[in-house]
Amino acid sequence: MGSFRNRLLAVIIGLVCVTQTVTLIAVLARTEHSVQERAAKQLVAGSAFVQQLVRFRAAQLASGVAVLAADFGFREAVASGDGPTMLSAAQNDAQRIGADLMVLINNHGHVLASTAPVPETAVQRLMSAADMAGDSPHVLVLGGRAYEFFLAPVRAPEVIGWVAMGFAIDDTLARRMSELAGTAISFVSRDQAGVTHVATTLDGASRAALVALHDGPARHQAAAWRLRLDGEEYLTVTRSLAVSPDTVDVWVHQPMYEVLAPYRDLRDAMLLIGTVALLLAAGIGMLAGRSASRPIAELVRAARRIEEGRYGRPVVPRGAEDFRRLAATFNTMQEGIAEREARITQLAYHAENYIDQRIRDDAITPFALILLDLRNLPEINASLGHHVGDDALGEAARRLRQNVGPNDLVARLSAQQFLIVAAPCSLQRAPLVAEQLAGIIAANFVVADVGLELHPAAGISAYQEHGQSARELLRCAQMALHDAQDARTVVAIYRAGRDEQHRRRLALMTELRRALELNAGLKLVYQPKVEMGTRTVKSLEALARWTHPQLGEVSPAEFVPLAEQTGNTRRLTSWVVGEAIRQMAEWQVLGLEIDVAVNLSASDILDPQLGSEVLRCLETHGVPPTRLLLEITESAVMRDPVLAARHMQLLRVAGVRFAMDDFGTGYSSLSQLSRLPVDELKIDRSLIAHAHARPDDTMIVTSTIELAHSMGLRVVAEGVEHVEVWNLLRRLGCDLAQGYLISKPLPAADVMSFVRQANHLLRDSDSTQLQMRALEQLATIAR
Repeated sequence: MGSFRNRLLAVIIGLVCVTQTVTLIAVLARTEHSVQERAAKQLVAGSAFVQQLVRFRAAQLASGVAVLAADFGFREAVASGDGPTMLSAAQNDAQRIGADLMVLINNHGHVLASTAPVPETAVQRLMSAADMAGDSPHVLVLGGRAYEFFLAPVRAPEVIGWVAMGFAIDDTLARRMSELAGTAISFVSRDQAGVTHVATTLDGASRAALVALHDGPARHQAAAWRLRLDGEEYLTVTRSLAVSPDTVDVWVHQPMYEVLAPYRDLRDAMLLIGTVALLLAAGIGMLAGRSASRPIAELVRAARRIEEGRYGRPVVPRGAEDFRRLAATFNTMQEGIAEREARITQLAYHAENYIDQRIRDDAITPFALILLDLRNLPEINASLGHHVGDDALGEAARRLRQNVGPNDLVARLSAQQFLIVAAPCSLQRAPLVAEQLAGIIAANFVVADVGLELHPAAGISAYQEHGQSARELLRCAQMALHDAQDARTVVAIYRAGRDEQHRRRLALMTELRRALELNAGLKLVYQPKVEMGTRTVKSLEALARWTHPQLGEVSPAEFVPLAEQTGNTRRLTSWVVGEAIRQMAEWQVLGLEIDVAVNLSASDILDPQLGSEVLRCLETHGVPPTRLLLEITESAVMRDPVLAARHMQLLRVAGVRFAMDDFGTGYSSLSQLSRLPVDELKIDRSLIAHAHARPDDTMIVTSTIELAHSMGLRVVAEGVEHVEVWNLLRRLGCDLAQGYLISKPLPAADVMSFVRQANHLLRDSDSTQLQMRALEQLATIAR
């Protein structure tokens, strides 16, 4: 993903994806709304159609009842009590209009004739409905079946009875209406006792769900709404058909699967179009990326040739005008670097010849080589530009020439180094000369109206004491310069025996990189930390160790600074974090839930990739983020407090905790500390080791513990090696203790057994004497 071509391809595909996604969402959302709106209108029209059909049937019913009640023969039969004649006439009229029910009742509430059995309670309800007789139909539930009926009085000439005819509102009616309306139909009726009856075209499970759902007259009159029955969703419209003496509503349904069928067809077509467009964009992006990245790839190859010191092959201009101008500028830069290195090489060769010739001409007079390096020149070049750096080198050379003897040599050996051959000059006088020259360069340095602060460092070697040839003397001066830079001093003199140390240093630099690449010789050991309140071991600190195949055990104090100087710190941290999390996962499987702390360097916490790497590793191994504690130093945070706090906060949100390591030895302010997402403070061992014997150290430790607790932080004391310190920390309320009094760093294989024994021994030691005895036993176990 880091190449230009891949980024260009990602941009093109990303733009197409965003465009297609926004378009797809907008079109599909609008389409879904339109489809549902159209279906809702159709359902509303369907419900109105059903309502009209029911009213038409009601009109037929009213006409049939009126004709029967006015028939002379029928009235004569009612008046004379001729039952067969009454029933025959009523049946003929009911068949003519297709009525499902006919009931004739006298004024005393007795059934004179009926086409179906009518319970006494139903007769009473019919008589009560007779009081409401008029031009409107009524709905009545008789025997668990709803009827739409019409009442008319039989007069001879006074009212001698009542005739009622009705249509059954049942599944048959629902099916007929469904065929005419083209959708599912349900009739929901409810009698005066509150019992719901449903006639529907839906299946049995949906029928039961509809009965359970209905709770009276429809609340969504003539408006579409969504209804879920037995796991299937319907778009539904309801209308009231009658409300007396019982209620009946018509429910018009359409499954949402059918409603959204046009939407799904459009969605599938849009997805197909989007996929084709995405594939076309990927193809076009690959072609465009290949075309656009070819000139850049050529420039990258040229930069690598320059990095390797090969300047003879120019960049061939290709591509657009911008790339051609860039290639021409690149060639000019390459020629300038080649000329500068040739000049420097010539000067170095001239300096070697000068020194060797001087020794041949006068082998008695002592002289000194002062190799002076401008340490911060790369930062000046980066911040102010190379032209300012070149002017600074010119001004430094001028000052050096003006302040050396007439017989002394001033030569530039590399991009930021000068060689001064001072003669005559003894080994005792050379440091004074070097300090004087360094001070002259650093004082009142103004270039291009910009005040600069140069940081010179000088390495010294002396003729006869340190070598008999130019190469020997230059090598010794170079090693002395390394010593000055490592010690952060201005001047250093070559020390005998440094050759072996230098060779060891070079070997370790090379082998450390190989050890990190091959995971060879590196391991982690874990030092337990005891919670002083509960006297239990619940956390460890992971410490890196390196065993060199020839040199044996290499101290972290030696190889960690080498990793920083060679740019391998980040790689070392990645290995330590990955190995510690892997080991935590292994312990987790074995039943040991324990926190592990890992140290970060100054550059690690400022790396934007750290957070994603740590969280990805935790997720891969299934370790909770709250189990991991990252330790950082004050100096690391103070390089860029804002950026460090941002990176820490991202991990903190995920659950990872932080500890401020070596607290009390740095230079952070309390205001900065309060802004950092820190959970623990670790008091440096230099303050803990003699806190029991030095009142000043005791006061600092006491204040630090009180300060941390007031800020809601836990306190860890490292370097606890004496029982007196342990007792002091207990009195002061320190939260955790770590040191050789408890245990030395342990191999991973020994951790589980130690934790079990430590928790058993310390938990049962509730007195000072018992704790001392337990600590002695633990120290014996750790050895």
